[in-house]
Amino acid sequence: MLASLAVVLIVPLLNGERREQREARNTAPADPAPSVPARRTSSAAIPLARPRRVAPAPAPTSARSTVPRSARPAAGRFIAPRASIVIDDLGQSLSHLEQLDGLGIPISIAVIPGLRASAATVSEASRRGIELLLHQPMEPREEGGKNPGKGVLLTTMDAEAIRDQVRANLAAVPGAVGVNNHMGSRFTEDTVGLEALMTEIGQHGLFWLDSRTTAATRGIEVAIASGVPAIERDIFIDAEVNVDFIRGQVRTLIETARLRGTAVGIGHPHPETIAVLRELRGELLASGVTLVPVSALVRNSTAAGTALAAVAARQGREGGAATGRKAARP
Repeated sequence: MLASLAVVLIVPLLNGERREQREARNTAPADPAPSVPARRTSSAAIPLARPRRVAPAPAPTSARSTVPRSARPAAGRFIAPRASIVIDDLGQSLSHLEQLDGLGIPISIAVIPGLRASAATVSEASRRGIELLLHQPMEPREEGGKNPGKGVLLTTMDAEAIRDQVRANLAAVPGAVGVNNHMGSRFTEDTVGLEALMTEIGQHGLFWLDSRTTAATRGIEVAIASGVPAIERDIFIDAEVNVDFIRGQVRTLIETARLRGTAVGIGHPHPETIAVLRELRGELLASGVTLVPVSALVRNSTAAGTALAAVAARQGREGGAATGRKAARP
């Protein structure tokens, strides 16, 4: 009698445990990042993006557990993929802001301080509620070949000089919520300079967007070590300034977001870039990928995402300087 009763009670439990194990084995991994491509010798193929590298945001106030950002179902609901478009090099003309605002899609703009229309661009963007970043000039690798402009950070500067310069540039772009690099292929490889930069960024409560103008950038790993929220660029939208290339890159940005859950694209206020974004507006809005300011991605970083960032920081160094043949821009 007791033996029969034990069979009745135990067998269903064993069957349930076996069923859970089968289900766990049959569940696909959540949005694996594409493998890091080797440095290409041909520019014919346009790869997607490197594995996402994200530095930590402030700890969530909710007691709810956190998971990496992705497009997979979570807790019975679907997390829609999201993408951000950042337009660099603002400050030459206020008309650039007018054209971008007229697109009717969420964007973030990165303003270079000290240009003829920088102050007017910052003021008007703030009035219109457009997200602002400081587009911080930094030392390129090509000595004498490129001029990053006023307020540049150099590897020969000491920590105090770097922090003073960043502080002055932030004062010229009031309301900036983050910082990304203008040029900087040499500076973003310099750990000592980056540490001073991240210290100042952290003091202002800002985030870091690594434009990845060099494959050897240490921006994300220094941000992680400094506790600065950070994210990196996935796609250069207008590495080649022609509408066919730009159109393909915008679509690649959307596909990257679908594959990985998030994607960041950086472009410039070229007429061709603005024309393509206007042309594809309907396609973007109907793509199933939500367009958001870049802060919406970086501020949603999670503890699990930070672990992924640490791995990518160690393994992703050979990922290539620029998706879409952007290596020419320092």
